[in-house]
Amino acid sequence: MFALVFLSACAHVETRLPVPNQAALRKESNTQEHQAFIRYAQQLSRLDKISTKLLQANAPICEKTFQDMGVRTHTLKSYPKHLRDAAKRQLGAKKHPTILSVRDNAQLSKMDSLLDQRANPTSVRNKALQETLKTEQAEIQIRRGDKTLSVPVTSNLACDYKVSLRMSGAVNAYATGKSIIITTAMMDFAKTDEELALVVGHELAHNTMGHILKIIQNTILSGFATRTTRPFEAEADYVGLYYMARAGYNMDGVETFWRRLGVKNPKSIVRAKSHPVTPARLLSIRMTAQEINAKRTSGQALLPNALKPTQQNP
Repeated sequence: MFALVFLSACAHVETRLPVPNQAALRKESNTQEHQAFIRYAQQLSRLDKISTKLLQANAPICEKTFQDMGVRTHTLKSYPKHLRDAAKRQLGAKKHPTILSVRDNAQLSKMDSLLDQRANPTSVRNKALQETLKTEQAEIQIRRGDKTLSVPVTSNLACDYKVSLRMSGAVNAYATGKSIIITTAMMDFAKTDEELALVVGHELAHNTMGHILKIIQNTILSGFATRTTRPFEAEADYVGLYYMARAGYNMDGVETFWRRLGVKNPKSIVRAKSHPVTPARLLSIRMTAQEINAKRTSGQALLPNALKPTQQNP
């Protein structure tokens, strides 16, 4: 009885609202969807350009590497469930892997499928395909429409961490230990290629330094009482700037990225929770850049200073 009384008392609007017809609604939905995926494709092209430069330049000091043939493959599962129909319409995404974009190897095209030893569609990280790419004058099998073709390809050694773009309004980037994810909002926030290289380098450092596993181990050892991450975030800032410098990016003034982020999120200026405060991050980046420039001047290898001397590749 009480529920009925409560429901009958619910407030209602008092004006006659316009109701779009379904045809107009579908048309506008398609327009917004189309523009969203154009933006996504443009941002993905920028991210691929910058991340490829970082991953290839730092391959000599990465433990995990792969042969990068300059293509990005995707499937419907590359996208959140609510975007899969749109990805199918706008980008041609399918259940099996197909090429989404091509940076190198003009013989390959969007919508081609890379094939494994059983002639099934696969990604560039397929083990057998990777072994083929290591050979001189490598040739791979692809499917283009109804045809199966053998094409010559080239590749470059790169750090083996997949970099993905996620549609999200949150200014964020994170590493999983195996991959790097950058949001579309972060792509907008990183105004220059140098700033984006700073972000990708930071996340790459999380992976190469094993931070994800270390954080999990520390959490377990503490009996889940604490989850200390700030020292690892500071180390990722430090090591990531080396990665950026090794890739040839200009470091001058890139630290002001953290000033803009602090202005956007004022709490981060004074509150160090999972990350150091943004003023400390700015100053640390500036000091690291000075350290790197000093090594360049003296002809030293651009390698982060380790707590204990180790044998490292140049």
